[in-house]
Amino acid sequence: MTAERHGTLVITGAAGFVGSHLVAHLAAASDAPSRVVGADLRVGAPGAVEWVSCDLASAPEAAALVKRFAPHTIIHLAGLAAGGDLHACFAANVQAAANLLAAAAAAGEAARVVIVGSAAQYGVTTGDYEVVDEGRPLLGRTPYAVTKTLQERWALAYADSGALEVVCVRPFNLMGPGQPPGLVPAAFLQQVAEVVDGKRAEVCVGNTATSRDFTDVRDAVAALWALATTPARVTGEVFNLASGQAVRIADLLEACLALAGRPVPVRRDAARLRSEDVPTIVGDAGKLRRATGWRPRISWQQSLHDMWNVVRQRGG
Repeated sequence: MTAERHGTLVITGAAGFVGSHLVAHLAAASDAPSRVVGADLRVGAPGAVEWVSCDLASAPEAAALVKRFAPHTIIHLAGLAAGGDLHACFAANVQAAANLLAAAAAAGEAARVVIVGSAAQYGVTTGDYEVVDEGRPLLGRTPYAVTKTLQERWALAYADSGALEVVCVRPFNLMGPGQPPGLVPAAFLQQVAEVVDGKRAEVCVGNTATSRDFTDVRDAVAALWALATTPARVTGEVFNLASGQAVRIADLLEACLALAGRPVPVRRDAARLRSEDVPTIVGDAGKLRRATGWRPRISWQQSLHDMWNVVRQRGG
Protein backbone atom coordinates (compact mmCIF):
# COMPACT_ATOMS: atom_id res chain seq x y z
CA MET A 1 0.00 0.00 0.00
CA THR A 2 1.67 3.19 -1.16
CA ALA A 3 1.50 6.60 0.48
CA GLU A 4 -0.38 7.83 -2.58
CA ARG A 5 -3.18 5.34 -1.91
CA HIS A 6 -3.71 6.96 1.46
CA GLY A 7 -4.65 10.18 -0.32
CA THR A 8 -8.46 9.93 -0.48
CA LEU A 9 -10.70 7.46 1.29
CA VAL A 10 -14.44 7.17 0.67
CA ILE A 11 -16.48 5.45 3.39
CA THR A 12 -19.99 4.51 2.32
CA GLY A 13 -22.53 4.17 5.11
CA ALA A 14 -20.24 6.42 7.15
CA ALA A 15 -23.03 7.69 9.40
CA GLY A 16 -24.00 4.20 10.58
CA PHE A 17 -22.88 2.16 13.58
CA VAL A 18 -19.67 0.79 12.05
CA GLY A 19 -19.05 3.80 9.84
CA SER A 20 -19.12 6.29 12.69
CA HIS A 21 -16.57 4.21 14.61
CA LEU A 22 -14.35 3.98 11.53
CA VAL A 23 -14.45 7.77 11.22
CA ALA A 24 -13.46 8.08 14.89
CA HIS A 25 -10.66 5.52 14.46
CA LEU A 26 -9.18 7.44 11.54
CA ALA A 27 -9.35 10.72 13.44
CA ALA A 28 -6.86 9.29 15.92
CA ALA A 29 -4.79 7.14 13.54
CA SER A 30 -1.21 8.00 12.68
CA ASP A 31 -1.65 6.55 9.19
CA ALA A 32 -4.97 8.27 8.45
CA PRO A 33 -5.56 9.36 4.87
CA SER A 34 -5.22 13.02 4.00
CA ARG A 35 -8.85 13.17 2.89
CA VAL A 36 -11.84 11.23 4.24
CA VAL A 37 -15.20 11.41 2.53
CA GLY A 38 -18.31 10.11 4.27
CA ALA A 39 -21.03 9.06 1.84
CA ASP A 40 -24.47 8.23 3.22
CA LEU A 41 -28.15 8.93 2.73
CA ARG A 42 -27.87 10.92 5.97
CA VAL A 43 -24.84 13.02 6.80
CA GLY A 44 -22.95 13.21 10.06
CA ALA A 45 -21.67 16.08 12.11
CA PRO A 46 -19.18 18.51 10.55
CA GLY A 47 -15.54 17.77 11.28
CA ALA A 48 -12.56 16.15 9.60
CA VAL A 49 -14.88 14.19 7.30
CA GLU A 50 -16.28 15.66 4.11
CA TRP A 51 -19.89 14.53 4.07
CA VAL A 52 -21.90 13.95 0.94
CA SER A 53 -25.46 12.68 0.64
CA CYS A 54 -25.50 9.85 -1.87
CA ASP A 55 -27.89 7.07 -2.88
CA LEU A 56 -25.62 4.37 -4.28
CA ALA A 57 -28.61 2.46 -5.64
CA SER A 58 -28.64 5.21 -8.27
CA ALA A 59 -25.91 4.56 -10.84
CA PRO A 60 -25.56 8.27 -11.74
CA GLU A 61 -25.11 9.21 -8.06
CA ALA A 62 -22.50 6.49 -7.55
CA ALA A 63 -20.64 7.62 -10.67
CA ALA A 64 -20.77 11.26 -9.57
CA LEU A 65 -19.36 10.33 -6.15
CA VAL A 66 -16.35 8.55 -7.63
CA LYS A 67 -15.76 11.20 -10.29
CA ARG A 68 -15.87 14.03 -7.74
CA PHE A 69 -13.49 12.52 -5.18
CA ALA A 70 -11.35 10.06 -7.21
CA PRO A 71 -10.74 7.84 -4.17
CA HIS A 72 -7.63 5.71 -3.80
CA THR A 73 -9.46 3.57 -1.26
CA ILE A 74 -13.15 2.76 -0.68
CA ILE A 75 -14.58 0.99 2.36
CA HIS A 76 -18.11 -0.04 1.48
CA LEU A 77 -20.28 -0.30 4.59
CA ALA A 78 -23.60 0.92 3.20
CA GLY A 79 -26.42 -1.60 3.12
CA LEU A 80 -29.70 -2.78 4.57
CA ALA A 81 -29.66 -5.37 7.35
CA ALA A 82 -33.34 -5.99 8.00
CA GLY A 83 -36.82 -5.46 6.66
CA GLY A 84 -39.38 -7.35 4.64
CA ASP A 85 -39.00 -5.39 1.39
CA LEU A 86 -37.00 -7.71 -0.87
CA HIS A 87 -36.62 -5.10 -3.60
CA ALA A 88 -35.21 -2.57 -1.13
CA CYS A 89 -32.80 -5.18 0.25
CA PHE A 90 -31.54 -6.05 -3.24
CA ALA A 91 -31.16 -2.38 -4.18
CA ALA A 92 -29.25 -1.49 -1.01
CA ASN A 93 -26.98 -4.53 -0.85
CA VAL A 94 -26.46 -5.64 -4.45
CA GLN A 95 -27.30 -2.82 -6.82
CA ALA A 96 -25.53 -0.20 -4.71
CA ALA A 97 -22.33 -2.26 -4.61
CA ALA A 98 -22.56 -3.00 -8.33
CA ASN A 99 -22.94 0.71 -9.12
CA LEU A 100 -20.03 1.66 -6.87
CA LEU A 101 -17.73 -1.00 -8.32
CA ALA A 102 -18.64 -0.06 -11.89
CA ALA A 103 -17.93 3.60 -11.19
CA ALA A 104 -14.59 2.83 -9.52
CA ALA A 105 -13.51 0.57 -12.38
CA ALA A 106 -14.55 3.14 -15.01
CA ALA A 107 -12.49 5.81 -13.26
CA GLY A 108 -9.33 3.98 -14.27
CA GLU A 109 -7.71 4.21 -10.83
CA ALA A 110 -6.37 0.98 -9.35
CA ALA A 111 -8.40 1.64 -6.22
CA ARG A 112 -8.61 -0.81 -3.35
CA VAL A 113 -12.22 -1.49 -2.43
CA VAL A 114 -13.07 -3.19 0.87
CA ILE A 115 -16.49 -4.82 0.61
CA VAL A 116 -18.10 -5.60 3.97
CA GLY A 117 -20.45 -8.54 4.08
CA SER A 118 -21.59 -10.64 7.05
CA ALA A 119 -21.14 -13.99 8.76
CA ALA A 120 -24.88 -14.38 8.08
CA GLN A 121 -23.75 -15.55 4.64
CA TYR A 122 -22.74 -18.90 6.19
CA GLY A 123 -26.31 -19.58 7.28
CA VAL A 124 -27.28 -22.25 9.80
CA THR A 125 -24.42 -24.62 10.53
CA THR A 126 -24.95 -28.22 11.49
CA GLY A 127 -22.97 -29.07 14.60
CA ASP A 128 -23.21 -28.19 18.27
CA TYR A 129 -19.91 -26.27 18.20
CA GLU A 130 -18.79 -24.84 14.90
CA VAL A 131 -15.54 -23.02 14.12
CA VAL A 132 -16.12 -21.45 10.72
CA ASP A 133 -13.37 -20.51 8.30
CA GLU A 134 -13.67 -18.78 4.94
CA GLY A 135 -13.91 -22.08 3.09
CA ARG A 136 -17.25 -22.98 4.68
CA PRO A 137 -20.10 -23.12 2.09
CA LEU A 138 -22.36 -20.07 2.06
CA LEU A 139 -25.78 -21.44 3.00
CA GLY A 140 -27.48 -18.28 4.27
CA ARG A 141 -31.06 -18.02 2.98
CA THR A 142 -32.38 -14.83 4.53
CA PRO A 143 -32.73 -11.84 2.18
CA TYR A 144 -29.84 -10.17 3.99
CA ALA A 145 -27.56 -13.20 3.69
CA VAL A 146 -28.42 -13.86 0.05
CA THR A 147 -27.90 -10.25 -1.02
CA LYS A 148 -24.61 -9.99 0.87
CA THR A 149 -23.42 -13.14 -0.89
CA LEU A 150 -24.44 -11.73 -4.27
CA GLN A 151 -22.63 -8.48 -3.41
CA GLU A 152 -19.47 -10.39 -2.54
CA ARG A 153 -19.47 -12.57 -5.62
CA TRP A 154 -20.00 -9.62 -7.93
CA ALA A 155 -17.18 -7.73 -6.20
CA LEU A 156 -14.80 -10.68 -6.54
CA ALA A 157 -15.54 -10.76 -10.27
CA TYR A 158 -13.96 -7.30 -10.48
CA ALA A 159 -10.90 -8.60 -8.65
CA ASP A 160 -10.67 -11.56 -11.02
CA SER A 161 -10.82 -9.22 -14.01
CA GLY A 162 -7.97 -7.09 -12.66
CA ALA A 163 -10.07 -3.94 -12.85
CA LEU A 164 -9.89 -3.24 -9.12
CA GLU A 165 -8.21 -4.37 -5.94
CA VAL A 166 -11.15 -5.90 -4.10
CA VAL A 167 -11.05 -7.31 -0.56
CA CYS A 168 -14.13 -8.90 1.01
CA VAL A 169 -14.81 -9.16 4.75
CA ARG A 170 -17.33 -11.26 6.67
CA PRO A 171 -17.72 -9.84 10.20
CA PHE A 172 -19.23 -12.00 12.91
CA ASN A 173 -21.30 -10.44 15.72
CA LEU A 174 -20.27 -6.88 16.48
CA MET A 175 -20.94 -5.02 19.71
CA GLY A 176 -19.91 -1.71 21.21
CA PRO A 177 -21.10 1.82 22.01
CA GLY A 178 -23.93 2.93 19.75
CA GLN A 179 -24.99 -0.57 18.67
CA PRO A 180 -28.55 -0.53 17.28
CA PRO A 181 -30.99 -1.49 20.08
CA GLY A 182 -32.55 -4.38 18.18
CA LEU A 183 -29.37 -6.47 18.45
CA VAL A 184 -27.86 -8.43 21.33
CA PRO A 185 -26.45 -7.19 23.68
CA ALA A 186 -27.82 -3.68 23.05
CA ALA A 187 -31.35 -5.06 23.31
CA PHE A 188 -30.58 -6.44 26.78
CA LEU A 189 -29.01 -3.19 27.96
CA GLN A 190 -31.88 -1.07 26.68
CA GLN A 191 -34.40 -3.20 28.56
CA VAL A 192 -32.30 -3.19 31.75
CA ALA A 193 -32.12 0.60 31.59
CA GLU A 194 -35.89 0.83 31.16
CA VAL A 195 -36.43 -1.41 34.20
CA VAL A 196 -34.07 0.79 36.24
CA ASP A 197 -35.99 3.88 35.10
CA GLY A 198 -39.37 2.33 35.91
CA LYS A 199 -40.45 2.18 32.27
CA ARG A 200 -40.93 -1.60 32.19
CA ALA A 201 -41.27 -4.42 34.72
CA GLU A 202 -38.90 -7.05 33.34
CA VAL A 203 -36.35 -7.98 30.72
CA CYS A 204 -37.67 -10.30 28.01
CA VAL A 205 -35.22 -12.70 26.36
CA GLY A 206 -35.15 -15.54 23.87
CA ASN A 207 -32.78 -18.51 23.87
CA THR A 208 -29.81 -17.70 26.11
CA ALA A 209 -28.27 -21.20 25.96
CA THR A 210 -26.40 -20.44 22.73
CA SER A 211 -22.90 -18.98 22.34
CA ARG A 212 -21.71 -16.49 19.77
CA ASP A 213 -18.50 -14.80 18.63
CA PHE A 214 -18.48 -11.09 19.54
CA THR A 215 -15.96 -8.44 18.47
CA ASP A 216 -15.98 -4.86 19.67
CA VAL A 217 -16.76 -2.51 16.80
CA ARG A 218 -13.67 -0.44 17.62
CA ASP A 219 -11.50 -3.50 17.04
CA ALA A 220 -13.50 -4.29 13.90
CA VAL A 221 -12.85 -0.93 12.26
CA ALA A 222 -9.15 -1.29 13.04
CA ALA A 223 -9.27 -4.57 11.11
CA LEU A 224 -11.03 -2.93 8.16
CA TRP A 225 -8.44 -0.18 8.00
CA ALA A 226 -5.65 -2.76 8.27
CA LEU A 227 -7.06 -4.59 5.24
CA ALA A 228 -7.44 -1.30 3.38
CA THR A 229 -3.79 -0.41 3.88
CA THR A 230 -1.82 -3.64 4.20
CA PRO A 231 0.98 -4.03 1.64
CA ALA A 232 0.20 -7.75 1.53
CA ARG A 233 -1.48 -9.02 -1.61
CA VAL A 234 -5.10 -9.35 -0.51
CA THR A 235 -7.03 -8.58 -3.69
CA GLY A 236 -9.59 -11.24 -4.52
CA GLU A 237 -9.46 -12.61 -0.99
CA VAL A 238 -12.20 -13.07 1.63
CA PHE A 239 -11.53 -12.61 5.35
CA ASN A 240 -13.51 -13.48 8.46
CA LEU A 241 -13.53 -10.75 11.08
CA ALA A 242 -14.01 -12.44 14.44
CA SER A 243 -12.61 -12.79 17.95
CA GLY A 244 -12.33 -16.57 17.72
CA GLN A 245 -13.93 -16.93 21.15
CA ALA A 246 -17.40 -18.15 22.11
CA VAL A 247 -19.40 -16.03 24.56
CA ARG A 248 -22.45 -17.60 26.20
CA ILE A 249 -25.52 -15.44 25.71
CA ALA A 250 -26.51 -16.36 29.28
CA ASP A 251 -23.23 -14.87 30.54
CA LEU A 252 -23.80 -11.77 28.43
CA LEU A 253 -27.27 -11.39 29.93
CA GLU A 254 -26.00 -11.84 33.49
CA ALA A 255 -23.36 -9.17 32.91
CA CYS A 256 -26.04 -6.80 31.59
CA LEU A 257 -28.25 -7.43 34.62
CA ALA A 258 -25.32 -6.82 36.99
CA LEU A 259 -24.82 -3.34 35.54
CA ALA A 260 -28.22 -2.35 36.94
CA GLY A 261 -26.89 -2.57 40.48
CA ARG A 262 -30.14 -4.12 41.69
CA PRO A 263 -32.24 -7.25 41.00
CA VAL A 264 -33.92 -7.21 37.58
CA PRO A 265 -36.69 -9.71 36.72
CA VAL A 266 -36.18 -11.74 33.54
CA ARG A 267 -38.81 -13.57 31.49
CA ARG A 268 -38.26 -15.88 28.55
CA ASP A 269 -40.43 -14.73 25.66
CA ALA A 270 -41.52 -17.50 23.28
CA ALA A 271 -41.84 -14.93 20.49
CA ARG A 272 -38.09 -14.34 20.68
CA LEU A 273 -37.15 -18.02 20.31
CA ARG A 274 -35.80 -19.28 16.99
CA SER A 275 -36.03 -22.85 15.76
CA GLU A 276 -32.72 -22.39 13.86
CA ASP A 277 -30.50 -21.32 16.74
CA VAL A 278 -27.14 -23.10 16.47
CA PRO A 279 -25.71 -23.87 19.95
CA THR A 280 -22.27 -22.36 19.27
CA ILE A 281 -20.67 -20.70 16.27
CA VAL A 282 -17.20 -19.12 16.27
CA GLY A 283 -15.30 -17.41 13.48
CA ASP A 284 -11.77 -18.38 12.51
CA ALA A 285 -9.94 -15.10 11.81
CA GLY A 286 -6.50 -16.65 11.36
CA LYS A 287 -6.32 -15.55 7.74
CA LEU A 288 -6.95 -11.92 8.72
CA ARG A 289 -4.31 -12.13 11.45
CA ARG A 290 -1.71 -13.55 9.07
CA ALA A 291 -2.36 -10.86 6.45
CA THR A 292 -2.41 -7.84 8.74
CA GLY A 293 -1.23 -8.79 12.23
CA TRP A 294 -4.61 -7.70 13.60
CA ARG A 295 -5.85 -9.05 16.91
CA PRO A 296 -8.86 -7.93 18.97
CA ARG A 297 -7.88 -5.85 22.02
CA ILE A 298 -11.17 -4.99 23.75
CA SER A 299 -12.83 -7.67 25.88
CA TRP A 300 -16.56 -8.22 25.60
CA GLN A 301 -16.86 -7.21 29.26
CA GLN A 302 -15.22 -3.84 28.59
CA SER A 303 -17.31 -3.38 25.49
CA LEU A 304 -20.48 -4.06 27.49
CA HIS A 305 -19.46 -1.57 30.19
CA ASP A 306 -18.82 1.13 27.56
CA MET A 307 -22.19 0.40 25.94
CA TRP A 308 -23.96 0.75 29.30
CA ASN A 309 -22.34 4.14 29.90
CA VAL A 310 -23.67 5.39 26.56
CA VAL A 311 -27.17 4.03 27.24
CA ARG A 312 -27.28 5.78 30.61
CA GLN A 313 -25.91 9.03 29.19
CA ARG A 314 -28.78 8.98 26.71
CA GLY A 315 -31.25 8.53 29.52
CA GLY A 316 -32.01 4.86 28.92
